[in-house]
Amino acid sequence: MRNFKITFEYDGKDFCGWQTQAKGERTVQGEVESVLSKIFKHPLKVIASGRTDSGVHAQDQVISFKAETRMKPLEIQRAMNSLLPKDIAVHEAREVKADFHAQYSVKAKTYRYTILNRSYRSAFLKGHALFYPYPLNVTAMRRAAKVLVGRHDFKSFQAHDPLRAERQTIRTIKKLVINKEGSLIHIDVTADGFLYKMVRNITGTLIAVGAGHLPPQEVAKILKAKNRQTAPETAPAEGLCLMSVKY
Repeated sequence: MRNFKITFEYDGKDFCGWQTQAKGERTVQGEVESVLSKIFKHPLKVIASGRTDSGVHAQDQVISFKAETRMKPLEIQRAMNSLLPKDIAVHEAREVKADFHAQYSVKAKTYRYTILNRSYRSAFLKGHALFYPYPLNVTAMRRAAKVLVGRHDFKSFQAHDPLRAERQTIRTIKKLVINKEGSLIHIDVTADGFLYKMVRNITGTLIAVGAGHLPPQEVAKILKAKNRQTAPETAPAEGLCLMSVKY
């Protein structure tokens, strides 16, 4: 048995998220496992670094799986890319040590949320950035974001999902950077782990601050409350992308 690590990207707008669904919706996991099962000629399950929701993209998602094969990693990469749909592309295939686990070996992940902040929409960025046509105060957003950096209980930014409600809601945000490039605002969040819809909930709060609906100092109170009802609404999925996974 050999252990393989696959790094790949996908455009999430036509997927019902990462995880295989019982109802038969199109998912990234379903497409990847179907292709690998064809390559190795038997059903094969993979482990991902984490699940992304419907409409969320990935620039560097990572999976691992074990298989009995003589194929070289490069051969696996080429075989996958020849069979996968056009909205999934494999960057790299590597053989790794037996104890490598795509989920449990993760040290940190970085997500980026992109906002198109101008008066008119973009035909090219549709499905890849949140179109927000009203002014946003990036300085105020940065001030509010500072409160979230560090080890905290992020329960106020955890969406409810009975199927995967984490009991432990303490996470460490190692870096939270907001950059403005022309009409694009990028919110990059690096953490040791994320709660369900955590980045989208943080983004929704920062947008409320930038729009002047919420004073920056209120974010500390929301964090301390440990209550999702105290935070503004969740930002839509299309602006979110998994940028990198560190091991």
